Amino acid sequence: MITRTLNKVLLLTGLGLAMAPTAPAAESIRKTAPKQEDIDRALALVACKADHTAFRTLANQVGGIATSERSPAGWQPIPGKGGEYSNALGDMPGVVAEMQLPAPVLVFGHPSTRLILSRSSVVAVFDGAIIADLSKTLSLDAAGSHGAPAGMRVVQSAPETQGDGIHVMALVAQRIDADPTPITVAGCLYFTR
Repeated sequence: MITRTLNKVLLLTGLGLAMAPTAPAAESIRKTAPKQEDIDRALALVACKADHTAFRTLANQVGGIATSERSPAGWQPIPGKGGEYSNALGDMPGVVAEMQLPAPVLVFGHPSTRLILSRSSVVAVFDGAIIADLSKTLSLDAAGSHGAPAGMRVVQSAPETQGDGIHVMALVAQRIDADPTPITVAGCLYFTR
């Protein structure tokens, strides 16, 4: 289950990033730069330094971004292939919004200017193939260790306050062979199993 969730979220994020066109209708939204407090909040989510409640709060706040024509907390809708907004990146399900940072910030020791929010993760986007360095920096598990897939490290797991599931937060990283150049995504996966 964890492998399938991780692969789906990261693969769709990366592939969609490479394929998504920029729509002219986004210009009014894209001109709104995120505030520093919004950037800090998003970076805490990327680094698994915020909890499930913070992730759900952001997800609810950004949920209607495709139809609201506004940029809540610095997040922007991502256009689909037809130029219209959808809760998908390049018409691929799972990716909801992006935050374009006004200047590069160091995320896990590497510069990034773009964050992506999906239905179950917040990741930073890096140009190039830096997966080996990120895996080392984040102390990600090798394939098969502790039952986790490669490129993932569980940071926290706790029982739901209501229900019988377990909330899991995991650091993840994956290299995406995108066209024309490869990218790497890394961040925090928030899910309940």
